[in-house]
Amino acid sequence: MWSNLILLHSTDPIVQPLDDSRLEVWQTCQRSLVFTDKRIFPIETSDRFLNGWEVYHGFDAYRFLLEVVSGLRSKLFGESEIQAQFRDRFREENTCGSNFAVSLLRLRDQILEHTKQIRSKYLTGIGRQTYGSITESYLQNHNEVTLLGTGKLVDSILPYLVSKQKQIRLIGRNQNRLEELKNSFPIKTFHWEDYKPGNEAIVIASSFLPFNWDEMIHSASLILDFREQSPKNLGYRYYIPLTQILNDLSDTDEQIQNVKMDLQYFLTELTREREEEQIHIMNGWEDLLV
Repeated sequence: MWSNLILLHSTDPIVQPLDDSRLEVWQTCQRSLVFTDKRIFPIETSDRFLNGWEVYHGFDAYRFLLEVVSGLRSKLFGESEIQAQFRDRFREENTCGSNFAVSLLRLRDQILEHTKQIRSKYLTGIGRQTYGSITESYLQNHNEVTLLGTGKLVDSILPYLVSKQKQIRLIGRNQNRLEELKNSFPIKTFHWEDYKPGNEAIVIASSFLPFNWDEMIHSASLILDFREQSPKNLGYRYYIPLTQILNDLSDTDEQIQNVKMDLQYFLTELTREREEEQIHIMNGWEDLLV
């Protein structure tokens, strides 16, 4: 069904943004993906504007997207937050401006259907599969927690900390997001300029720290840093960077490697099913709106 699907992918945070009504963009904290159809937006891998983007066509694009939504390409293998992010991004009200919205919703439904099969068949019990559960495990002995940032990662972490009745302060600069999260969770919120950290635990859930925050958190009882490009330890007493967090999960590595081998065959079969449907549908996205 998806022979005309084109998918652009990048993990580069400074990649050239693409802005065109014929493109549908989905961004997460780890990657950017752009969807289109080759009949309304023909793309060749040699196109100059694609600097920094990987290009996938047809059923290769479908398979790649399935791996992303299933958490198979996440730094935390099998993490489950990405599935909810994909579902929420492609709700009907979020795609109504696209001229191939109906096709995107059909793509969403098929990807979610296959993701459910993958998760139930292969990913049940594979380690700690959410960033929230990992954060909570490191903070078991810390009652006061300050979260730095208001992005998607915070949405994943907050429910776990709240469920353990932590005293939580959320620091950010987006007033709308601060209000939204304050209305959803029993937390205190502050702007970057209005809060001075003490000896509580600090969770860095933002890609950067403004002004002199690196120096201000030296007295923290624990610093959990989820930045992909974590700086060298600046003399913090108890500091856990993302690389260590991922290394601490190595106890499930052998199980994960076995699962990865089985998944390759299963993914091939799922993609082949979609490809066989193409025999009966000449143009691929049969409900494409042009």
